[in-house]
Amino acid sequence: MPKANSKASLPANPTLKEINWYKKQINWGELPPFYHMVASSIGETEGILHHGFDNAVKRVLHKPNWNLQLLGGYEDEHGVIHCEEKPKVALHQVFTDRGFELWAFPYAKNVKVDRYMKDNSLIGFNIWDPHSMKTLIRINQLHKFIGFYFERGDTADKALILHAHKAVHKVIAFLQAQLNIVSIDGVTIKDFYLMCEKDARTSSDELDLARLKYGDDVKKE
Repeated sequence: MPKANSKASLPANPTLKEINWYKKQINWGELPPFYHMVASSIGETEGILHHGFDNAVKRVLHKPNWNLQLLGGYEDEHGVIHCEEKPKVALHQVFTDRGFELWAFPYAKNVKVDRYMKDNSLIGFNIWDPHSMKTLIRINQLHKFIGFYFERGDTADKALILHAHKAVHKVIAFLQAQLNIVSIDGVTIKDFYLMCEKDARTSSDELDLARLKYGDDVKKE
């Protein structure tokens, strides 16, 4: 049976591969299923910028679907599309029952749109289909994983959470370069982490106070 490596350590700015390696070293050579699910989702998020498979980000950036008339665009003799302007989009970060998600909303003038639209002269896309274009990123069950970390997680779990935040930031920075991102709002991974940290600290303080009052027999639920 593999043994836990107490001497294993993480570099200053680890990659996902390095975090997974470290997790195995301190966990008897295995990746727990919950950890593996979250790590796989983060890997998919990173792959959005590099891999060729179809995803919501690629659909939003697919210029043949852009409203060239609104954006001052044209297709040259080589089939390359050029635009004076980029589609206006709002980004919203949210934690749902599925996990962390990054949503996109196009604008019709100054109004955010959250429904199917086709051939509308006011938005920057010929077709906007929320079903296939709205959810740009999903990191499955990240909210529960962050809660788990504060209950009984380890340094690898924390590193994975921090890496998720960095991965999302990279995707947002990429989108800002490709689109006219008018607004970014919602609850970031960092926001949610700090909120859970505050709750965990409050619970710990309450437990310490109870022990002072009633003795060491008081146990954390």
